[in-house]
Amino acid sequence: MSKIYQVQPIRVTENLKSVAIPGSKSDTNRALVIASLAKGKSRLQGISESDDSRLLIKALQQLGVKFHTVNNTDLEIFGLGAEFKPFFGELNCGIAGTTGRFLAAISALVPGNFILTGEKKMLERPMLELLEALKQLGCQIDYLQNHGCLPVRFVNPEPISKIQKTSHIRLKGNISSQFFTALLLIAPTLPLGLTIEVIGNQVSKSYIDMTQSILGQFGIEMLNENYRRYIIRPGQTYQTKTYQVEGDASGCSYFWGIAAITGQAIQVANIDPNSVQGDIKFADILGQMGCQVTKDFTQKTITVKGPVNCQQLKPITVDMENMPDTAQTLAVVAAFAPGKTKITGLSTLKDKETNRLVAMQTELAKMQIQADLGPDWMLIHGSNPKAAEICTYNDHRMAMSFAVAGTKIPGIKIQNPEVVNKSFPEFWTKLESLV
Repeated sequence: MSKIYQVQPIRVTENLKSVAIPGSKSDTNRALVIASLAKGKSRLQGISESDDSRLLIKALQQLGVKFHTVNNTDLEIFGLGAEFKPFFGELNCGIAGTTGRFLAAISALVPGNFILTGEKKMLERPMLELLEALKQLGCQIDYLQNHGCLPVRFVNPEPISKIQKTSHIRLKGNISSQFFTALLLIAPTLPLGLTIEVIGNQVSKSYIDMTQSILGQFGIEMLNENYRRYIIRPGQTYQTKTYQVEGDASGCSYFWGIAAITGQAIQVANIDPNSVQGDIKFADILGQMGCQVTKDFTQKTITVKGPVNCQQLKPITVDMENMPDTAQTLAVVAAFAPGKTKITGLSTLKDKETNRLVAMQTELAKMQIQADLGPDWMLIHGSNPKAAEICTYNDHRMAMSFAVAGTKIPGIKIQNPEVVNKSFPEFWTKLESLV
């Protein structure tokens, strides 16, 4: 693909346009870990084809998990029941935060002496609380560069599934829900079970809900005490099963955003309106801004239609702590809504592939849209955005969110468009189907 992609405005018609969304990266990666820790064969249907998921599969293969593709659509996984053979080598998570955090937890179950690393940006992302929690459980971890960050060396004469030192840990809730999910995913393999006490406020609660849901579907009971404490009692074992990966609610947001600013009715298929994914509520936020939202619970579709003139969109104030991955999409939509839209609950956006708050402010300014920033909020002064060439900062969500603007404004160019492969490789093809 070219280093610069020029987005084409879509031709608005009275006919409904439809896009089928691929599998959720978040759901896929959870299912990959769980199926690998179950004993025997599981089958995953509709998995994400994202780079992040591919990296996780590659690392699990290095650890001895076997995979088999069936009919080009399903993935069979032959889980080891957490009985890993000694490993000596290197696991690389690229720039994939979820993959890196999940692999750190899995690494505590693997005997051997090996390194977990990633690409440059991933080496800057916080890992301290998760790694120190693994140490408390009995894992020996050596920091090789910066304290609390990758790369690290795991020195495991025995996995923590055999030498677990404690069943109770405390973890700060305001940094990343991925820390909690990583620990909860390995908890059923621990002989003493696991109780995690949340210090402070739990961010991104919807991702905890997603974790609890998939644990339950694979036979594990997780107690959630009002996001203050999570308990997985000992003696539980993952069950093998056939699992249907949910459609990606984060990916839906871009097409719903396009509908909002163009006035085109766009139906997103393969998305359950009852999903526990927090980003499913993005359509409801657009409803508050004046869009028509239609949900079909039987066919699993959600349709959004924006006003005929995007200047009729209403500015809003909204807390997106439980759906931060769609905040950038909303910021772009808000650029077209006259007035001030305030988005709060964005503390975790500073430690993603880039500092997304600063990146959004910079790129919106290129479109002559003012965005004021606070420590966890953004205030968008909506008016009449202009065409610009957008820097993506090696961040997939920067590319896709600003592509939304290009379906309305001729001349929007996206640098390094291939970054979408991280979560949504089919994005540009899906986008072009609407033109």
